[in-house]
Amino acid sequence: MTDTANTTNTRHYQGNPQKNSPALGATLAYLGVNGLLALLHGSQGCSSFIRLQLSRHYKEPIPLNSTALLEDSAIFGGWEHLKKGIEVAADKYKPQIIGVMSSGLTETYGDDMVSALAGLRLERPDLHDLPVVLTSTPDYIGSMQEGYQRTVEALLNTLAVYPTKSLEQSVTKSRTNSNTIEDSALSIALLPGCHLTPGDVDELKEIILNFGFKPITIPDLSISLDGHAELEAAPVVQGGTLLEDFQRLSKCSACFSLGLSMEKAGEILKDKFKIPHYNFPSLTGLTATDTFMQTLAKIAGKSIPEKLLRQRNRLLDTLADYHDQLGGLKLAIALEMDLLYSLASCLVEVGAEISVALASSQAGIHKLSLSNPIEVGDLETLEERASQSTLIIANSNGRQAAGLLKLPHLRAGLPVFDQAGYPQKRWIGYEGTQQFLFDTLNSIS
Repeated sequence: MTDTANTTNTRHYQGNPQKNSPALGATLAYLGVNGLLALLHGSQGCSSFIRLQLSRHYKEPIPLNSTALLEDSAIFGGWEHLKKGIEVAADKYKPQIIGVMSSGLTETYGDDMVSALAGLRLERPDLHDLPVVLTSTPDYIGSMQEGYQRTVEALLNTLAVYPTKSLEQSVTKSRTNSNTIEDSALSIALLPGCHLTPGDVDELKEIILNFGFKPITIPDLSISLDGHAELEAAPVVQGGTLLEDFQRLSKCSACFSLGLSMEKAGEILKDKFKIPHYNFPSLTGLTATDTFMQTLAKIAGKSIPEKLLRQRNRLLDTLADYHDQLGGLKLAIALEMDLLYSLASCLVEVGAEISVALASSQAGIHKLSLSNPIEVGDLETLEERASQSTLIIANSNGRQAAGLLKLPHLRAGLPVFDQAGYPQKRWIGYEGTQQFLFDTLNSIS
């Protein structure tokens, strides 16, 4: 059997897709930037579905606008719709930044977003200093992970060196204010992948602070989508990475990218600013967390804080207490690639067997390996392959396969809409790993 046969579903249709659209991933990345207005260049129905999927996962209103293309746009193109959409958004809502993502409709027609934006700036010189980020996210490039990845790269390429007066003034103001001044030489740039929850990002930032560094997180969902109460919904993102933080990236001591999909984004900062870059495919599991902590300790020139060592000791005790039960598990996992690898590699480390590993798309599938081959498949494939497993790990849509096979189901990924508190869950670090192992065992008890 060839490698292609090992890693690709041979069916020529998606019977029960597990993947989300790249435009949804792009929206998620944009939602981590404060003061940003997200604009989908596509139909109203596409934006409505993205809002529905994200709002029932995060239980929050999702600020997403659309250029609202109709049937004639599929024939004549949506160039003018895009220009008008940016213009109206800038005039009506006064965002600090506009983030645009494309759809399958506009990409198939061939709309040139770069030229449309250039034309608009010529017609409206007053919008010249407004940062506009453009991301190409047609449905055929993969899944949510690919859209998120492209958007983070676009944010860095556009904003890290964006020569606008508004950004320069805000940076100058923050540097001269004694209450908000930050020593950027002690900062670390964090690029979390879309597989990390807002709770994970919060935990990640807390770990960085324990070593004496200040994290600059792009995008920062731990502030915008952490479930905090807002008085009223707004058309722009409230909370997240500040615009001036992008211009502080050049002074960071290092860049940490979390998830293999974020490796290229980290290399962008390394190439632009000569910042040391470290990629961590996983932060779940003892070995993965140890590697992360040791890297931080080396950069900081200090030992690992006692608080974190105490967490490690608790994880070691959990492994000793439950190694016999964890070692007998057979898991069927269907998730986005970065999350699949993080959870599956942790389970393999404790002796469990991965009987089925289904990724949403090809991204990273030949760079990351487990004891069993990772395949591309949908939830129908999960239903066909998981019958001999002990537990299914998938998003809420995996409940159908779990119900038919009469198997327990641990929710992970996006969307999770039938259990409370998922965005606040932590899966990374010593504590997150310990809780993941507890959840795994409790799911089969």
